[in-house]
Amino acid sequence: MSELYDVTIIGGGTTGLYTAFYSGMRDMKTKVIEYQPDLGGKVSFFYPEKKIYDVGGFLGILGDDLVADVKEQALSVRPTFVMGQKIRAIDKQEDGTFMLTSLTGEKHFSKTVVVASGLGTYDMRPLDVEGSHLYEGKHIHYTIQNLMQYTGQKAVVISESRVGVDWALALEDVASAVHLINRGSEFKAVYENDVEKLKQSSVQVHMEAKVEQLKGTEVELEGVVLNNGEHIQTDHLLVYEGLQIDKSLYDQWGLTTEKGRIPVGTDMATSIEGVFVAGDAAIYPSKMMLIASGFNEAMAAVNSAKSFIDPKAKSQVYSTVIYKHLE
Repeated sequence: MSELYDVTIIGGGTTGLYTAFYSGMRDMKTKVIEYQPDLGGKVSFFYPEKKIYDVGGFLGILGDDLVADVKEQALSVRPTFVMGQKIRAIDKQEDGTFMLTSLTGEKHFSKTVVVASGLGTYDMRPLDVEGSHLYEGKHIHYTIQNLMQYTGQKAVVISESRVGVDWALALEDVASAVHLINRGSEFKAVYENDVEKLKQSSVQVHMEAKVEQLKGTEVELEGVVLNNGEHIQTDHLLVYEGLQIDKSLYDQWGLTTEKGRIPVGTDMATSIEGVFVAGDAAIYPSKMMLIASGFNEAMAAVNSAKSFIDPKAKSQVYSTVIYKHLE
């Protein structure tokens, strides 16, 4: 059998990362399994360059900075990270431990499980233009992580939603030129002040436009051609044309669900003994869908997992005691 962990966390977003940190505080051997190739979850996808104001201790923090801080915090307790795997089954073994099996057949073994995978997995819709595969990752991006990589570069954003507007406005301060291409006649899900900021910016907006051709060598993107024949020089394409969402597999795992989410009490325990939940996947009376809420739920889930493994363990611990030697 493969190595047995005390806690295996499904999901490497901010809630999953904080769960890993707190699990380390509780002296538990921890593994994190994330479907995406990078950590950060929805914050990295949707809010990397937007300020978040509802996390305690920060008077506004960029999403990317929050992810970096929570990741650094998690790394301090040295959990094991497994990237690019989606769990299709959770099976309880005769000895009470769990076997988690990925879609590609990898198996993971754990004494407890914490589900922190939100409402399901998602991928950005890829750019549907011939030759785009040549530039994926280097010149074509589906998130705006690491804003500084666009310093002095020409950037084209392809989107008809508020996400694309946010990206374009964030790029304005670092890129040498920014174009925003919208296939529609208006932007979707935007606020009035978003449109006003866009009008007052230096971003060049192209409405009812579509990229039909990519120009460049096999290794370097040089520009795009629009459906009206206009040529735009660019170093980078940032694409947000919606998500391909795969609903959660919670039912398939044998968990009781309620409208796609997992009902729990204050101990964050699911219908399967030894499996707990934190973050957007959890549902209970007066549940708040906030990043900060996930942190509190993470602590509750980990404390429950610790008690499940060792009923004599303390119900909670205090960081001021654990890290007193660092003072």
